Amino acid sequence: MTDGNGKAADEPYVIRGRGKDKAPPGTFALFADINYNVGGPRDKILVIPAKGTANNFSDYGFDQSDDGVSSVVNDTGHDNILFTRTNQGGSRLPVKAGTSIDDMTKLPLAGSPTSTWNDQAQSALAFAEPVPLPVFTTPAAGAQTENRRQSVQGTAAPDVQQVLLWDGARQVGALPVKDGTWEYTPDTDWPLGQHDLAAVAVRDDVTSGKAYLRFYATLPSPVVDIRSPRNGAEADTGVSVDGVAFNADSVELTEGGTKLGSARVNGQNWSFVHEGGWSPGRHTVTAKAVRGGQESAPDTVTFTAAKKNLTVDCAFNSSWQDWETQKYIYSYDITLYAGESDVRHWNVGFGQLPVGSVLYKEFTNTFWGMIVEDGSHGDVLLGSPPEGVHVVPKGGKLVIRVLVLYPAQDDSHKHLYALFAKSLSQ
Repeated sequence: MTDGNGKAADEPYVIRGRGKDKAPPGTFALFADINYNVGGPRDKILVIPAKGTANNFSDYGFDQSDDGVSSVVNDTGHDNILFTRTNQGGSRLPVKAGTSIDDMTKLPLAGSPTSTWNDQAQSALAFAEPVPLPVFTTPAAGAQTENRRQSVQGTAAPDVQQVLLWDGARQVGALPVKDGTWEYTPDTDWPLGQHDLAAVAVRDDVTSGKAYLRFYATLPSPVVDIRSPRNGAEADTGVSVDGVAFNADSVELTEGGTKLGSARVNGQNWSFVHEGGWSPGRHTVTAKAVRGGQESAPDTVTFTAAKKNLTVDCAFNSSWQDWETQKYIYSYDITLYAGESDVRHWNVGFGQLPVGSVLYKEFTNTFWGMIVEDGSHGDVLLGSPPEGVHVVPKGGKLVIRVLVLYPAQDDSHKHLYALFAKSLSQ
């Protein structure tokens, strides 16, 4: 069923407007500015229909680092909830049925960069009772399997009827829950390489946040999988080509009939930087993993290189052991550079982190921007504060010292893989 916006009846969507009366009836409306966008520069409204879920505001064009939530109207007939982290995580702010908040700068939130709830919400539920996350039980997180029909199994809360399962952006199943368990067995082989699964539990019309699992489909022989840039993406001319490889010592890269070079495999990660950068335009790059006389089947990515106003690089500083956890802290300086104009709203991120990694607490407790993804499921995504401070100045730079906690020491951790920066709409 769809509504007048042509979307599923419970799917969030963005509108623009100023004034409390712009909140559509029967919805949980999140305004980007105080006083329901009246008198301020922002005019976006994220609309969440009754019993709807917005597990990550940026999925709906309401970016945490550009828009933010500064006032709300709850007209759903249910008590609703705002959360400071994606997927219904972090701190909670209940919003009673039939109430509104005109200025979230007046609501204190200890430990937030603003010390208030203003611009801190990243997910929301238009219903009073959150659905517990489903749990993956098989395969193990980070597992490498040669079973091309590997089943995926898990558990869910007793009142959950089904679990929705995605592999990357593709939904692969709507799985019934029986006696608190669910299972998915593919009809065809898993493609070789990395798989990022996400599962959502469904109770009646209400959905949970996403639970994540990463595993790898491999062979006894070399396997390669390009992870960045994404196929069809537009990237800066200085972008690296990164990925994973198994049973391999190096990865050889070519474009057309031209050999570009090779990248050493560190653990299971590799990264290739094109000397001098990519020429502007379309590129199709092929990678093969190599060990001795064995080569993998090729993997190919096509992307468009363009000169970007916002670019990024990273330098490893040092590492040391955290005596509290007996794990290892790695320090990096991520530097954002602006070209011909200031960049006030931005995202920066990286990935391919091993299981058990997370942003270190000393960083998360002091970072002045938005933490959208904390590395706990393999990826980190940071954002600028929505207020437009911590600007990357025209012709200048902004340095962010990032601390990552890893389960073990490894030379491969001295490099951040799939590093990117993105300038957001003003």
